[in-house]
Amino acid sequence: MLKKILIGLIIFTGLVMVAVASLFIWARGSAPKTDKQFLSQLKGEIVFTRMNSEGVSDIWKVNADGTGEKMLYHNDKNKTRTSFPYWSLDGSKIYFLMYDLTKREQQIYEMDADGENIQLAENPDRKPEEDNWLSKGANLKVVKGDLYIIQNGQKKLIYDARYDGKFYMGVSNVSWSPDKKYIIFKVDGLIIVADTNGRFTKLTDGSAPDWKY
Repeated sequence: MLKKILIGLIIFTGLVMVAVASLFIWARGSAPKTDKQFLSQLKGEIVFTRMNSEGVSDIWKVNADGTGEKMLYHNDKNKTRTSFPYWSLDGSKIYFLMYDLTKREQQIYEMDADGENIQLAENPDRKPEEDNWLSKGANLKVVKGDLYIIQNGQKKLIYDARYDGKFYMGVSNVSWSPDKKYIIFKVDGLIIVADTNGRFTKLTDGSAPDWKY
């Protein structure tokens, strides 16, 4: 009897694992695809982070149309952790938070737009840690993982995270494009760009995007 119960539990566990795996594959398979025509309308540059093979997020840059992707800063997993890159107000520099593992302290660093001249930021005109992790854009709101814009006091759905089977992750790192015509955000390790009518496309893999023209 006990043997039959154990066999039943093993079979049940196997079925559950298959179901979970199938759900994960379906969710990833239904993730937003890159719409090159949509991206071709976009201008400017976007700085962001991307997890590397060592599990640490490096700093990258890409044109808003999806071209010219370039790594700007690669972390030594034993020495540094960087996060939340942001353009300076004039777009000539990129600020970011750096945590020094040897000193156990975090400070704001800066580099040129091409990734050169990395140094401690003495007088940054923006402070990354002051920006909200979920949404830093006026009239942008994340509710239960879904993204809305507020128009005339009403919520308009822009991106339903459940559409892609990723409600458990939801939308974050939300902000406007400089001209307020597009919205950029992260969902499930992807950077997505949407217009105010709810059309959206995948830009690239990554997190914490910040856009400048």
